[in-house]
Amino acid sequence: MTDTSGQRARLELLRRYAILAYGAVGTMVDVGLMVLGSLLVGLSIAVLLAGFGLADVTADDLSTGELLISAIVLAVVGLFCLGVASEGPLGRGRRLVGFKIWEVGIGRTLAVFGTGFLALVLYQLIGSILESVPSPIWKGVEGFRAVGVAGMTVMPLLGVPLSLLVRSAPDEYSWVRQADIPVMFVIWTIAAMIILT
Repeated sequence: MTDTSGQRARLELLRRYAILAYGAVGTMVDVGLMVLGSLLVGLSIAVLLAGFGLADVTADDLSTGELLISAIVLAVVGLFCLGVASEGPLGRGRRLVGFKIWEVGIGRTLAVFGTGFLALVLYQLIGSILESVPSPIWKGVEGFRAVGVAGMTVMPLLGVPLSLLVRSAPDEYSWVRQADIPVMFVIWTIAAMIILT
């Protein structure tokens, strides 16, 4: 009797942490995709302005057509990232509920580190394929590196702890608890922008 109840307890604990892992990984991948998508769409707007001669974003001597095509490519990839993020756990309004704050913190820290590592692997893969592309598109590829480095360094040290601080706001400021994801997005975006420039 105790053996089956012990197995049931272990299975329940495994199920609980599987839900935590799914939620944390889904959240961090979605936030990472939102950061990457925002960087790429912003870069595409700057390149589009450069195509019309309103801004100077590259030292290379590129034609108007090359700049406009680069802007379209960057915008399409950036909007794709934002679209995928909107269909994930964040887009469905899924939140980690019923877990202790330290469990959420450990889950998010491991998930953001893994997401950053995945972004760096994708950077290496895409970078080896796209070696001779115009400089604006290469800057977009560098966005993967910036998101990865920020995800592996700044987010575990600053982003996740600040989001947990917001998440554990007192009851009289319960509306602040809803800002834990935006806090991570803002910190990750600022860190990635600093790394990218």
